[in-house]
Amino acid sequence: MQIDTLRYFVELARVGSCYGAAKNVYISQQGLSKAISALEAELGVKLVERESRGVRLTGSGEVLLDHAKVLLDEYSDTLKDLYAHHATASSDDVRLVIHMTYYPTQIAEPFVRQMKSFESINLVEEPFQQLIEGALNSDGSELFLCDIYGATELPAKYPNLAFEPMVATRAGVIWSKGSPLRVRGSVHREQLADIPLSIDSHREMRRLAEYIMEDYPLNNIQMGMANPRGRIELAGASAGLTLLYDSFGFMLIQANPQLANKALHFAPFSTPRSITQVGFVYNKKARPNVRARHVIEVLRSHLRTKYSDYMQEYPLG
Repeated sequence: MQIDTLRYFVELARVGSCYGAAKNVYISQQGLSKAISALEAELGVKLVERESRGVRLTGSGEVLLDHAKVLLDEYSDTLKDLYAHHATASSDDVRLVIHMTYYPTQIAEPFVRQMKSFESINLVEEPFQQLIEGALNSDGSELFLCDIYGATELPAKYPNLAFEPMVATRAGVIWSKGSPLRVRGSVHREQLADIPLSIDSHREMRRLAEYIMEDYPLNNIQMGMANPRGRIELAGASAGLTLLYDSFGFMLIQANPQLANKALHFAPFSTPRSITQVGFVYNKKARPNVRARHVIEVLRSHLRTKYSDYMQEYPLG
């Protein structure tokens, strides 16, 4: 009996659908069905009954569900204790490496500070294409965290890669009290035509800005800098300047007592092009190993608990 199979079974019981459960655990529907069938064969009992609207647990399935939840909790606690010891007892040559593109690197600092599981981890910033190549050739012992939007979506371009989203964010603008941009709800891109803008000058963020603003050229950029903190301070001090930013980054700012500014406001763009997901990519044939998978689950739990209101407002879809 494998831990992953128990995880699949618990998710299947929660969702009541092979399709929905497979989507949530990032395997194929066929793979999930095979895992459940193998579990039934191993135990010698029927665990689920398939119905027209999904599946339901049998009596034996209900019994297993109660124990499976306990086993998964105990397994998670075991890994937490194991890696907490590892963080203090091991040398640098066994540190887990997380490769990140530029945007995840900028938002990772709060997690590094708050999460014990990150104490034995090295964060390495890489260009998107280099990170993708690394994920394609990985053996599952390292992690690859990137931001995905529009034309860079993975399935069509990289069928051998799986993408496991952690958080969704939406590009928009930050404006301060006294700004000529005073909006409620979302903002249309054409509203920015005559308003001075500041953007992140990093090449990957400029590429994203150009993608979002297609057909609405950014001819009104007054300042660009690849220093998120400096740009926030600039926006707070300049009522006439509008800052291109994103919803998750703005939420982190408002949660930081050193940066929070009640005079700053955020409005997302109305276009679907503004939506970006941040998550882990990995080779389907070399899924993350136990240690790497544990970090993913800890991060997912942290996001759901720490930022539950945000996750409800900006669901992963």
